Amino acid sequence: MSDVLRIGDRFGDYSVRALLGVGGSAEVYLAEDAVREELVALKVAVAGDDEVRRRFRNEIVIAGGLRHPNIAPIYGHGEWEAMLWLAYPYFPGGCAGELVARPSGGIEIARVLRVLAGVADALDYLHGLELVHLDVKPTNMLVGEGDSGVLTDFGIARGWTGPRSRAPVGVGSLPYAAPEVLAGAAPTPAADQYSLACSAIEFLTGHPPFPLPSRRAVLTAHLRSAPPDVSWRRPWIPHAVDSILAKSLAKRPEARYASCAEPIRLITRALRDADPPRLRPNR
Repeated sequence: MSDVLRIGDRFGDYSVRALLGVGGSAEVYLAEDAVREELVALKVAVAGDDEVRRRFRNEIVIAGGLRHPNIAPIYGHGEWEAMLWLAYPYFPGGCAGELVARPSGGIEIARVLRVLAGVADALDYLHGLELVHLDVKPTNMLVGEGDSGVLTDFGIARGWTGPRSRAPVGVGSLPYAAPEVLAGAAPTPAADQYSLACSAIEFLTGHPPFPLPSRRAVLTAHLRSAPPDVSWRRPWIPHAVDSILAKSLAKRPEARYASCAEPIRLITRALRDADPPRLRPNR
């Protein structure tokens, strides 16, 4: 357990019940909100450097202005003993990263597709507001009501200012980063679609597109290598899914689909009659 907060700690209107997750710069707790009389997720920045604080404040500003059923709303935020915090709804379904295919190949395919559909809808809403997320990955998705995906973590989200912008761009997690962002170009909604496709590959096969041994190798693959055939990794996946993902992972952003929802809808249709391995029960 972290030393930042402990079970039973109270501050403001919140009482800590459990530690839900730990990241490089933040921890997320299950807490009881005395005002709302419900359980919430409490995110606390544990690293104090300027970049972490900038990202945390950016998340508060951007996510605080969004209203969509597949985006976690911010209930409150503030600073406590020099630590920034924010509260958002608690989703009992947990982190969507837990749905990534197991080494055995077992997967809850219907749940995965519902999560991807929800996140795709959230991204298209975001893009309609001329914003891009830039850190789309399974661990930044939650499982909401009816297994619908919920998008979280807007720390490096920013305005979509067009291809000629010279504004600095934050690069999210390398295994999911679009080649144009890695090359220093201003991001467009197509960058989020690329990251969503990388996430879909990880959900379906257990690994992102380029599971290589070094960061340099992964970066080079994003820039130069053809996307993998997921039907080769998992024979139960029809070849049609390879073609759909290849378009979403095109090196040129303009060659990708016009929305995030379209490729997920096509993948869902292609997998309608698929028969993946079932998950083995825990012993």
